[in-house]
Amino acid sequence: MRCKSKIDVLVVVTLALLCRCCYTVLAMKLRERYLFNKQFILGAIAIILPIALQNIINYGVNLMDSVMLGQLGDVAISAANLGGQPFFLLTMFGFGIASGANVMIAQYWGKGDMDHIRRIMGFALRLTLGVSLLFTVVCIAVPRQIMSLFTSNPSTIEQGADYLWIISIGYVFYSLSNCYMTSLRAVEKVGVSMTIYGMSFFINVAVNYVFIFGKLGAPALGVKGAAIGTVTARVSEFVLSLIYMYAFDKRTGFRIKHFFAKSGDMVKPFMKNCLPVIGNELLWGFGTVMITLIISNLSDDFIAAGSIATVVNQISLVGIMGVSNAAAVLTGKTVGEGDREKVQKVADTMLLFSLIVGLFGCALLFALRIPILSIYDISAGAKEITSQLIMILAALQVILAVDITCIVGVLRGGGDTRFAFIIDVGTVYLIALPLGAIAGFVLHFPAWAVYLILRCDTFVKSVLGLVRVARRKWQRDVTVSAVVTKSDADSAY
Repeated sequence: MRCKSKIDVLVVVTLALLCRCCYTVLAMKLRERYLFNKQFILGAIAIILPIALQNIINYGVNLMDSVMLGQLGDVAISAANLGGQPFFLLTMFGFGIASGANVMIAQYWGKGDMDHIRRIMGFALRLTLGVSLLFTVVCIAVPRQIMSLFTSNPSTIEQGADYLWIISIGYVFYSLSNCYMTSLRAVEKVGVSMTIYGMSFFINVAVNYVFIFGKLGAPALGVKGAAIGTVTARVSEFVLSLIYMYAFDKRTGFRIKHFFAKSGDMVKPFMKNCLPVIGNELLWGFGTVMITLIISNLSDDFIAAGSIATVVNQISLVGIMGVSNAAAVLTGKTVGEGDREKVQKVADTMLLFSLIVGLFGCALLFALRIPILSIYDISAGAKEITSQLIMILAALQVILAVDITCIVGVLRGGGDTRFAFIIDVGTVYLIALPLGAIAGFVLHFPAWAVYLILRCDTFVKSVLGLVRVARRKWQRDVTVSAVVTKSDADSAY
C-alpha cells in the first residue's frame, strides 16, 4: 500500500510538472505572437471603451428614433429609414475622408509631427465641407424624386420626403464636427467625442419626444419631428466641438486658421493614400443602399423589419467598431514608430480582441431579440421577419468582427488602403448584390434567405483579410517624410 501511495504521488508530481512545462511553453509562444503586457492592454482598452460608448450613444439615438416612430406604425419607420439613406451615403463619404486622413495622422502621431497633423486635419475638413454642401443642395432640391428611387408607396414617399429635406439641413454641421472629432482619435484623444455625443443624445431624445408626439404645447409632427430632433442634435455637436477646440484642445492645437492653411505639398500624398479609403467607404455605402433597394422592393414588411434589425445590429457592433478603430490607431502609430515586428504583434492582438468582442455581440443580440420586438407596434408579418433577421445577424457577429477589424482597423492603419478597398468593395458588387438580386427577384427566396445572401460577402472578406495580415505584406509608411525604396514599394503588394 505504501508503494502504491508513493507511485500515486510520483504520478501527480510528474503530471503537475508536465502541465507546468506546457503552460510555460504556451505562454512563451503567445508572448512571441501577441502583446499581453499590461501597458498595451490598458492602452487599447483606453481607446476601445470611449469609442464603444460613443457608438452606443450614436446608435442609441437611432434606436430611440426607431422606437418612437414605431409607435406610429410601419410607414413611419420605413419613411425615416429610406429618408435617411442619403445621410447614410454622406456618412460613408465623411467616414472615408476622416479614416483616410487618420491613416496619415496616426503615423505622424507615431513620429511626433504635429504640424503635418494640423495640415491634414485642415485639408480633410475643407473636403468634407464641399461634399456635405453638395448633398444638402441635392436633398433640399429634389427630396421626393430621391424617395421614389426606394419605394413606390405614396405615403412612404410623402413622409420620407418631409423627413429628408429637414434632416439635410444638419448635414454640414454633422460632417464638420464628426471629421474633427474622428481626427482626434488618431492622436489617442477619444473621450471628447463620447462626451459631445452623450450631450447631443439627450438633446435629440428630448426634442424628438416633444415634436414627434406633440408634447409641451408643440404640434405633433411625427416623422418631421424626428428630423427636427436630429438637426438640433447636429447643431449642438458642432457648437460643442468649437468650444472644445478653443478651450481644451492642447494636443493637436488645431484652430479655425488651420482650416485655411496652405497644404499644397500634402494634397498628392493625401489623395494617393486616402482616395482608396474614400472610394472604399463611398462605394461600400452605395452598395449598402443598393441592398436596401433590393429589400424595399420585396415587401413593406421587409422594409420595416430591415430597418429595426439594422438599428439593433448597430448596438451589438459598438464593441467591434471600438476594437477596429483602436486597431487602426495603434497599428498606424506603431508603423510611424518604425518597429515592423511590433506592428505585426499589434495586428494579431487586436484580431484576437475582435473574436472575443464578436462572441459577446452574438450573445447580446440573442438576449435582446425578444425584448426589442416587444416594444414595436408593427404588423405580425414584420415582427416575424425582424426576428429572423436578428438571428442571422447574431450568427454573423464573430465573422463581422474579424472582417471589420481586418479592413477598417489593421489594413488601413498599416497603410494598405488599396487592398482593403479591393476586397471590401469587390465582394459587395461581385458577390452580395448579384446573388441577392437573383435570390429575391428571380428565385423568390423567403426574406430571411435573401438577407443572409446579401450579407455573404463578409465570409469572403474575413478570409482574405486574415490571409493578407498573416502574409505580412501590408505594412506601409504613408507619411510625406517616409523614404520608400522601389524594393519596399514592390514588397508591399
